[in-house]
Amino acid sequence: MDKELFYSDIKKSKFSSMRKTLQLILFYIILYVIYYSYQMFYYLTNNYTIYVKMYMARRQCAWLKNKRLFFSHQRLDGKHLYKKDNKIEFEEWLVGFTDGDGNFHIAEQKVGDTVKWNLSFKLTQSAYNARVLNYIKKELGIGSITKNGKKLQFFIKDRKIIESVLIPIFDKYPLLTTKYFDYMKLKKALSILNNTEVSKTYKDIEIKKLKDSKPPVNYISPAWNNARLPLTNVDSLNNVMTKSWLVGFIEAEGSFYLTNKDSNRIVHGFGLTQKLDKIVLESIGILLHISTKVKYKEIYNHYILDTTNSRAIENIIEYFNNTMKGMKSLEYRIWVRSYIKYKNNFDKLYKIRNFVRKLRKN
Repeated sequence: MDKELFYSDIKKSKFSSMRKTLQLILFYIILYVIYYSYQMFYYLTNNYTIYVKMYMARRQCAWLKNKRLFFSHQRLDGKHLYKKDNKIEFEEWLVGFTDGDGNFHIAEQKVGDTVKWNLSFKLTQSAYNARVLNYIKKELGIGSITKNGKKLQFFIKDRKIIESVLIPIFDKYPLLTTKYFDYMKLKKALSILNNTEVSKTYKDIEIKKLKDSKPPVNYISPAWNNARLPLTNVDSLNNVMTKSWLVGFIEAEGSFYLTNKDSNRIVHGFGLTQKLDKIVLESIGILLHISTKVKYKEIYNHYILDTTNSRAIENIIEYFNNTMKGMKSLEYRIWVRSYIKYKNNFDKLYKIRNFVRKLRKN
């Protein structure tokens, strides 16, 4: 992996040429003054977030060096979304992540001649992305994480916790995929189990029906009742899909990748696949200004939203700046950095692609 991917030209200069020592000292003094001037400004205005208006010209993005000597890509258009309360932002993010990779499960367990019903909420990730599950556990303050080979699973099985913590979140911020159907099954099962006025036999029959029930063909989450169908533009979404939800969903399902366009050219791509819920991919395409249509791949039995269009890639770069929590954040930063510095440089992009592939296998 080329070290230039992670270190600035400034730092490289410092080590490669002692003749520039005075220039570097002066530069860091200036950075020091600017940084603490900003800190005082934030203190006076109660605003701790730096918003820097940048621009894109000839597909070159502006970058700002931060105090840890890494680079942060800044928003390009100077427009900033309303900063939500951290709890609200996390809960919307969690619903999006769950839509991408969550599971609401009703399990039947036979104990002698009786049946015991277990309800659970599960999120599964590769051990490579352990930090995203630890983030969820920390924010919720509940749950357990177990390891099975190269897979990690965050789960909540306690019915009281499901009722007191999870249900309020998923009731307030509805799931946008078919996972909504599974969530309602679990919620109804919990209600039946909590009902002290019906017999155990009745509970077993009703929960068994719930467990075996399947969503109708072309099922759409009721959350989409607030949208104007068919979807045509961002306004037709009517705020059904929020940015926090989309960030969570992309962390679970999205792919920032490099692919061969031909034998001498590697390009940047972004893709999503879904077995169901075409409407979700169509909405994401609208929000990210991806012009390619959602396609159905019969051979794989799933829908796909995919683009390598430069303008769409630049929209995506801007949209997801400083948003993600897990290892997808690192993949995104490498992907963005390589687009800015090495677009059309086959040798560099080839090395970076191999590095990311090895990273994912660890």
